[in-house]
Amino acid sequence: MLRELLIAILNAGLPVGLASFALTWWAIKKNYLGEINTIKDLEAGFKKQKKDKKDKKKEKNGEQSKPAGDLLHNKWLAFGGGFYGVVGLLTYARVELGEIRDFIQQFEGFWALISGVSLDMFIDLFIDSIMNFVVAIAWPAYWISEIRGGPIWIWFAIAYGGYWAGARLALQLKK
Repeated sequence: MLRELLIAILNAGLPVGLASFALTWWAIKKNYLGEINTIKDLEAGFKKQKKDKKDKKKEKNGEQSKPAGDLLHNKWLAFGGGFYGVVGLLTYARVELGEIRDFIQQFEGFWALISGVSLDMFIDLFIDSIMNFVVAIAWPAYWISEIRGGPIWIWFAIAYGGYWAGARLALQLKK
């Protein structure tokens, strides 16, 4: 049990905590979510930004306006923001980077990669990217199938603890 707990801390708690800290700190620094003093304010900021995005879409009659925030922040919000969004973003990064690694490894060298460039390849990459987004949105199912041994609830509890600790640390540095 202790071994499983340490593995969960290293593989779930630490990455989620670091990502939570970085994303929360950046959102506070850039004032993407308004005035944030607590984790509750952080969650309220996500809801407000989602609502504002919907309202802007309606106002523009279908013309998409650029949402507040940068690419990483917007991707975090696309996955739902908060804990769910952090784990979704990390899941997306893991799956996408694994796909990129596998894609590059299928070629024997740089020239083989260059000669393999085609419209079909770009279409396949686009479809894979959409499928990876869906996997990341449904991250609980992905991680349940990935985690071997031990009670799964330990991993989720440790991951949430990492999220909470990272967000709290970012909030403390604000003051």
